[in-house]
Amino acid sequence: MNGTRWGRSALLGVPALVLVALCGIGMNTGALAHHVVIQSGTADLSTSGLYGVDFGLSVVDNTQKVRQADGTVVLRDIRLIRAGFAQGKLNELCIAMNQTILGQDYTLKLTGGDGNLSTWEVDARNVELDGARVAGTLTLDGVVKFGITGEDVTTIKAPDGTHVENPLEATPSRHRFGADSTFAEFTQLTGKVYAMEIVGPFALPGLKVKIEPGRTTCPAPPAPTAPPS
Repeated sequence: MNGTRWGRSALLGVPALVLVALCGIGMNTGALAHHVVIQSGTADLSTSGLYGVDFGLSVVDNTQKVRQADGTVVLRDIRLIRAGFAQGKLNELCIAMNQTILGQDYTLKLTGGDGNLSTWEVDARNVELDGARVAGTLTLDGVVKFGITGEDVTTIKAPDGTHVENPLEATPSRHRFGADSTFAEFTQLTGKVYAMEIVGPFALPGLKVKIEPGRTTCPAPPAPTAPPS
């Protein structure tokens, strides 16, 4: 993101297991690394709730490596929903990444939270994710702009207090659909995520990482029992 984010395709060939291992610094305290990147094919994401301040989303185009039946790899442009927020909270979190190594399927699953649906215990800043499918209930509040172009969306701010220009890196010439709001709350959010990046501090209590045989997904998230505070 304007010099601070890693290249979006830089880690596409790295196994998800390695990426989560890099993220898991400080697992004993529930604090992850200052810069977290999950970018290895697709991952299932679910959370009971996500509350973001300075929220924005845009339709974007991205390039994906696709392996053909004959073993060759081609590049294919795909259209994704890119969402980001400057700071926020989550109520429980699950990320499941399916992998195949030496012909064997397995799932790397990362979960976190305190198990209490009345708390919003996961703190995150400067978060951005690319999703092909997102489902849940979305409530926007504050100053809401719906139907603006993606390059006009605002999320994070520069050190001088002004909003960073085009933080979601939407292609200006394509004028894709965008939305912007001061506050956003998702409940019972699920999605198919191509990339997730957290540049700011990320505190995830109760962090667990496990490997499951076969191809599994995150369970459907229950609804929060209290609003974010």
